[in-house]
Amino acid sequence: MLDMKNMLDKFLQSILSIFPLSPFRPVIEELGSLPYLGYINWFVPIGDFVKIGTVWLTAIAVYYAWSVIARWIKLIS
Repeated sequence: MLDMKNMLDKFLQSILSIFPLSPFRPVIEELGSLPYLGYINWFVPIGDFVKIGTVWLTAIAVYYAWSVIARWIKLIS
């Protein structure tokens, strides 16, 4: 079982090595070093906005997936 996991890890690492790195990494690291970012985040809760956006996008994705499945079932029956 452990050997299979190692093989899968190596395979996935080889696939991920094909893709380029994120072009936003330097910008994010630069923003993280701002001394007043914590104060801005206190007034504008970016973390909460990201959580709400993630839940919203998940709900939209589930809706569209269910819509496709429902249409597929209706076509079969």
